[in-house]
Amino acid sequence: MVLPFPNEIWLHIFRGLATEGEYDTLERCGVVCRELHPIAQECLSQNMTFKSAEEVERIKVDFAGGEMRRWRGPRNVHIEGGDSENGLTIFNATWQARELDADAVFRDLARFASITSLFLYDVILPTILTLGRLVCAFSRLKELSLDSVRFIQQPFDASTISQCRLLPRMQLETLTLNTLNNGSAPTPSFVELVSFISAVSNRICLVTVGNPAQVYIWSAVRMLHLSSIVFPSVATFARLLCAIPSLEGISLGWSCTFMKPGFDLRIIPVHPGLPPRLVTLHLDLRMDVGRRSIADLVDFFITTDIGCQLQDIMIPPCTSLWVTRESDVDLNRLVRHSGQSLRHLNLDSSWLIYDSKDMWLLAAQSPAQYFDLSENMCLERLDLTVDVTNETRLCPCTPVVDILSHVTSTQMSRIAVLFRPRSNLDADWRTLIVGLPQIDDVLSWPIFENLAHVSIGVRTWDGLDVGDEERADELRACLPKLDQRGILGCIFI
Repeated sequence: MVLPFPNEIWLHIFRGLATEGEYDTLERCGVVCRELHPIAQECLSQNMTFKSAEEVERIKVDFAGGEMRRWRGPRNVHIEGGDSENGLTIFNATWQARELDADAVFRDLARFASITSLFLYDVILPTILTLGRLVCAFSRLKELSLDSVRFIQQPFDASTISQCRLLPRMQLETLTLNTLNNGSAPTPSFVELVSFISAVSNRICLVTVGNPAQVYIWSAVRMLHLSSIVFPSVATFARLLCAIPSLEGISLGWSCTFMKPGFDLRIIPVHPGLPPRLVTLHLDLRMDVGRRSIADLVDFFITTDIGCQLQDIMIPPCTSLWVTRESDVDLNRLVRHSGQSLRHLNLDSSWLIYDSKDMWLLAAQSPAQYFDLSENMCLERLDLTVDVTNETRLCPCTPVVDILSHVTSTQMSRIAVLFRPRSNLDADWRTLIVGLPQIDDVLSWPIFENLAHVSIGVRTWDGLDVGDEERADELRACLPKLDQRGILGCIFI
């Protein structure tokens, strides 16, 4: 077939059809005429972004086309917008000081009074003070996340600290720091930021009469999330905590390591000192941080006695929940040291730890096969996650029974156990069913008479199906004592 127009004309026509949303027409033109097919396909977007409902409605759908060929739609769709007006995300950006009027930018941003969350990802700023002014532009900000934020001008000086003290007071509650760093050395900008936070806090405490609370950006922060962080030393970590007086919880995710091992109690500044209300510690480590860093972290909490005030701990022991690695011994030391202050313990065995160099213990080296909770006599809630692996698939309930058998708290009210088979659930189902009556027996002991709820869960990697209801009935049949007390819940997720 000889085309009556040159390709440039057809391309112009087809682009007009695409603008009008006539995608079915474009598809049919490409089918009817082989020469037109490449041009039509060029105008049929494989990746589409919609910013409003009107843009979606613009696409014309020919339901009356019968058997005629229709457009199958794009491969990838990205939707921007929505009715959320409380968050601002800045990604992969550089602030060129010479190109922007900072005062005008901050004045314009201050108009967005509804912003409560600010997320900066891979952003380069002129100075630390620029970051401070950016944060303070949002008077209602509650959450700040800094992922791989860098500064052009380093290091800060005394003038920067003085100017920071002039920034307005904030009610920031959650601070997240992530360097996206997979190396073994701390990034200069992260060290700069931590040093600045520490310097400002220490300077204010020395010169301010009375209670210094609420006089700098981070003074009201209650939750600190650290992810993929390399600290120069434990001392740097300690100074960061001392700089956040209202801190109540810490979450360490993915990895957290210390370049220089060891910890000296004398490095902790007397003023302002460690946060007195720190009660929550969550370790969700997925990369191998090394036994030395785990030991240093535990030693820090024990030596400073912060461990004695912890009420909520989440740690990632070995997949089997047994004490089989050197780091398990250290983590169990922290649990024991928390003693009667501990109310909630979550042992979430992580099998996603990569490149682990942790040393495995011989049977004779382990102080106990199980995590010892005998010192936690006021424990109220216990969450256990067991990965059904080659070492536990024949007895997946045994580590749970071991731990529960040594509980000494009569205040236990809630227990949740989640089993995660690595492969097909059917292959591990029989061994799980055989072991559940042991859990039923242990939880019927007098020490557990105050239990209000027990949850037994199973992870199904293939998604939920109609057979899960039958499996739930089978689980209940293996736990008759708990079921009779009316406190049993069986879930599949």
